[in-house]
Amino acid sequence: MNFIKKSHQQNVDNLELIIAMVATFEPAYDPSEVRLSIPNLKLTEAKGDAVLLRLKEAEIACGLAVAARTAVFGGFDGFVTRVINAFRISDVAEQTIVQCESIVRKLHNKKASEDDTPAEKAEGEENEEPGKRNKRRNGSFGTKIENFGKLIVLLKTQPAYKPNEKDLTVDALNKKHAALKLANSNCIRKDANAELLRSERYNVIYSAKNGLVDIALASKLYVKSAYGATSTQYKSISGILFTKIK
Repeated sequence: MNFIKKSHQQNVDNLELIIAMVATFEPAYDPSEVRLSIPNLKLTEAKGDAVLLRLKEAEIACGLAVAARTAVFGGFDGFVTRVINAFRISDVAEQTIVQCESIVRKLHNKKASEDDTPAEKAEGEENEEPGKRNKRRNGSFGTKIENFGKLIVLLKTQPAYKPNEKDLTVDALNKKHAALKLANSNCIRKDANAELLRSERYNVIYSAKNGLVDIALASKLYVKSAYGATSTQYKSISGILFTKIK
């Protein structure tokens, strides 16, 4: 049987297959290298499963943070339009209105999208890592937050800006600005944690010699050496493949 599997989890699952098979070879399965022993193979598999689970949990946390940020930013462009219209009808200088409109144009220029569509990928290849997409998103939201802060600073300098609508007052805008910053900062923290776990995943599964994939391949090579390339033992595991995924 040809076990062609191309994912991080499938690499771990395929090591489990290797372990199940070589366990039936005992006591003849007796590699001199400790890293190829059945106890170490089981430990390596457990580490792989553990890091993938923690990463999955971290990515779910990222998704929840993104959803929360989306909710906080809901209707943001329309809200900013209300602010500028309230400012236009205030007793302020035309030049100041022009300044305010310039900031608003920057706020409306690029809409941060929460649903980037991944590019098509070839079989066995991954889409762009979520961390890379999230960095772009965080930067885009960060720019909105920065420009919104500039807008508030400008409004503070104009005593004539006194809207009756409570959500348009400077105090309310300050609270909204703080909520936007908090939501984006939470996304950044969650992204950082997930990125750290992606590095750990690489170390556990793909690092040279002591990574899961290299250990599994070395185990297969030991069986080939100990029993022969045409042996029943080697044929039973030769189709269990491992892929190094960047």
